[in-house]
Amino acid sequence: MASRATTPRISAVFCSARCILRDSDIDLDTAPEKWVLVPATLEAVRSLASDFRLLVLFDATAEGLAKDSHKALDVIIEQVEGAGGRVDATISCASVDVPTWGEIPWALWQTADVLSLEPERCYLLADEQEDVKAAYAVGIRPIMVMGERNITELMGPRPTHKDFPVATELTSALSYIATEDEMTNLLGRVRQIETPQPPEETAPIEIASAQFLRLTSSKARDFQSRLNKSKTQLHDLTRWLAFFVLGAAGLSLGIAYLLTHLYRVQPFPDFVYYLTLQFIPRIWRGVLFVAWGLGIILLALRSYFRTSGFRLPKRK
Repeated sequence: MASRATTPRISAVFCSARCILRDSDIDLDTAPEKWVLVPATLEAVRSLASDFRLLVLFDATAEGLAKDSHKALDVIIEQVEGAGGRVDATISCASVDVPTWGEIPWALWQTADVLSLEPERCYLLADEQEDVKAAYAVGIRPIMVMGERNITELMGPRPTHKDFPVATELTSALSYIATEDEMTNLLGRVRQIETPQPPEETAPIEIASAQFLRLTSSKARDFQSRLNKSKTQLHDLTRWLAFFVLGAAGLSLGIAYLLTHLYRVQPFPDFVYYLTLQFIPRIWRGVLFVAWGLGIILLALRSYFRTSGFRLPKRK
């Protein structure tokens, strides 16, 4: 079967920092300055990020990997970048005083919103059951990375979810992602379609979003800058269009009143009868002029899009 041609979309891999440390057989209780990632781990992490995929590193536990969770993540980022890789953003829930993970993962919802990600196109490399719960709550496809542990030790005798892949190390997780991406290209869509929505109440994490989420690569910052520019352009366009329509309506009414007055007090030559379409019933004349006005507005918008390079921001 030939694959269907599709336009690449930005997605993301959310990777637990603990998965990376376990992959290099690093004791999680070791001080961050003593962490040394092995080449196989660095190569796997390097492959997680690409031109159309962001890599988001997270430390989701309340206690964090270290006293300063952000600095602990920076140790991993420095080694990944030294090996030619890229980490685009980090999530640290240890620095936030409200729940952000598990069954109500505000941190994931907010990150997906900030980066305009479609959760069903993203993956989450999980280290524990809470990571899997968070992925399912948002609609992200989870992959459990076991390391030296067994699945019963990780998920318990009665896991909340069972239909997700399990990898022994990061390299195996990469193979699963590649297979899923190939399947998506063949189908022309992701296999998981439904995306859960966050609760309607205001997220408490919105106030502290700057604390848990950091953009750590120029690619992620440029991407967010373009998204913000598109949103600003959309707001400007909406405001401009509203004023334009109101102004055009006022102008049309004014012209209509003037023509009505002139019809009543001033005789016109015979050709005006045909020029103003008097031979067409009024209701159809109205429909005709409304369609004509809408066509002119659409042409104006098309010209605006072409000259400004405006693109609607993608939303899930």
